Amino acid sequence: MFKSKFFSLVSLTLLPFALAQSEYTNLPEVPPGVFSASARTEIRTTVDAAWDALTDFPNYGAWNPFVRYALVTSAKNISLPDQRAVEGNYLFFRVQIPPLPLPVNEDTPDNILHTQFAIERITHVQPELGRLAWDFLAEIAVKSTRWQAVSDIGNGTVLYESHEEFNGPLAGILKATMGESLQESFVAQGEGLKLYLEGK
Repeated sequence: MFKSKFFSLVSLTLLPFALAQSEYTNLPEVPPGVFSASARTEIRTTVDAAWDALTDFPNYGAWNPFVRYALVTSAKNISLPDQRAVEGNYLFFRVQIPPLPLPVNEDTPDNILHTQFAIERITHVQPELGRLAWDFLAEIAVKSTRWQAVSDIGNGTVLYESHEEFNGPLAGILKATMGESLQESFVAQGEGLKLYLEGK
């Protein structure tokens, strides 16, 4: 009886901690949109390595099944010598929606039927918090901000998170036509990052 009560007490004591761990996020709170896409991936790596991979845009093709090409540009669409993330600069993306099958590398060909292009504006670069964000630029048709975060959750493991809420007059159409594929792409990017970093 004593043993049963002891284990019950331990379970109740640890329950809030377990819930806190399962609900932990390093992403900021954002208002809900028409729909969202997100991913959470645990990776055996360091925060520095994960941050370097996420902000090394020219190397995205080596591991990313979603964003196959990324170029940092000025507001005038001129390629910049510094291809790292800087707030206020822009990103030109060539993406695959749905994503390519894993694994991928820089020589993996695109599926031309799934190729899309996007221009984004870098809004937040917060290495001290492990956070990175950019806005999708589609005027008033679709508005969204994609947040990504990397966090040390102990035991040599990093939590990679990505989340984007989609709003605007055409967000409902985007959800109906590409919502599931966008979600697949977010998850695939997390899995691609995991394969890349754990394979080093």
